[in-house]
Amino acid sequence: MGGKHPEQAVTQDRTRRKDDNDRREELLRPSRYLGYDRDKLGVYLMSRGAYGIAESQFRRAIWLNPFEYRFVVHLAWCLFRQGRSNDARSLVESVAEHADEDETLQALLVRLGGGVG
Repeated sequence: MGGKHPEQAVTQDRTRRKDDNDRREELLRPSRYLGYDRDKLGVYLMSRGAYGIAESQFRRAIWLNPFEYRFVVHLAWCLFRQGRSNDARSLVESVAEHADEDETLQALLVRLGGGVG
């Protein structure tokens, strides 16, 4: 019986699909249409306290779609909740021009000391 166990075949199939999806994303990036699924997953993970995994999802979302400043705001919140205020502050500074229109960004600015720059 030299065949694979059914669990191994399923795991390999899932890995292959994930790799195909990653390759597809990489071919399409940068795009204003990508990254929203990863950002949504990151927000969920952050709500569950899985900050390290959430951070990786936010970074991937930003890499796929550098045009969406909200991904940066979510990453900054994630870093802030991990106690990495300096890293969060530098990210907030990069999207500060959106502060007037974004309540989440305004709240983060208050938490980081009231202002940028």
